[in-house]
Amino acid sequence: MRFIHPLIIFLAICLIALAFKFLQPLPNTGTDTSFLPKPQYVKILSAGHHATASGLFWIKGLIGLGDSYLTGKEYAYLGHVGELATSLDSLFYTPYYFVGGVVPIQSKDTSDYSVMRRATRVFPEDWRLALYFAIRLANGPYQQNAEAADVMRRYANSTDTTMPKHVKTIYRTFELGAMKTEIALTTVLEDCTNPAFASFKSSMQTRTQRILGYNPRIKNDTLEIIANWIENVMDRKVHPREAYEALLKLQRSTDSTTAKANPDSSNTLN
Repeated sequence: MRFIHPLIIFLAICLIALAFKFLQPLPNTGTDTSFLPKPQYVKILSAGHHATASGLFWIKGLIGLGDSYLTGKEYAYLGHVGELATSLDSLFYTPYYFVGGVVPIQSKDTSDYSVMRRATRVFPEDWRLALYFAIRLANGPYQQNAEAADVMRRYANSTDTTMPKHVKTIYRTFELGAMKTEIALTTVLEDCTNPAFASFKSSMQTRTQRILGYNPRIKNDTLEIIANWIENVMDRKVHPREAYEALLKLQRSTDSTTAKANPDSSNTLN
């Protein structure tokens, strides 16, 4: 009887291997094509060895990803492989970290969402996994800034010494992204006058630039003007209301034209 259990495992592995071997080839579409069985079927075939099956499918996914780099074909199934692997073994950490770090943040395929939601449930103390997921939500096809803020808000008062200060407050960036321009601008100016955010001048400048519709990486004169306004507010050289009115005029329009305002001529606060 002691040989029956290993025999079942061997037969299950052979069955899975044959399923891959005799799949009908799909038309060449320039992307990698893979067959992934449903987790509930794999659980039955693996005879209780879910962690082993999870590892095997994950290795197959990594091999496919590596081949895509060599052949130039797109490998669009990493999220699906991660979903299968973590469904079989939810404590398998590597797929969470890999899916969160490798899947493009602007990918239209959202199969990785369920993987990363599971990651935040299984490893709630891991702020890196949460950060991966929050950034993905905010930059994905649906720009879910509100959910991204919810994911990161729990870490605002984290005692983890490895967590950078700007990560603790990044939930504010996502909250601003979910607001209308006027409300978001008012909120960020209120933060500028909060002593708790005094050391985040650069972050406040970048947030404001994004709120007004600019990409901080694409340098232009308007970005410098926005940065000057925020610096003056944080240094208490101008009133937030005055800055609000001037900054709102700098909001990027659909035809990419912007008004100009110069904060250097503003009066200092009494």
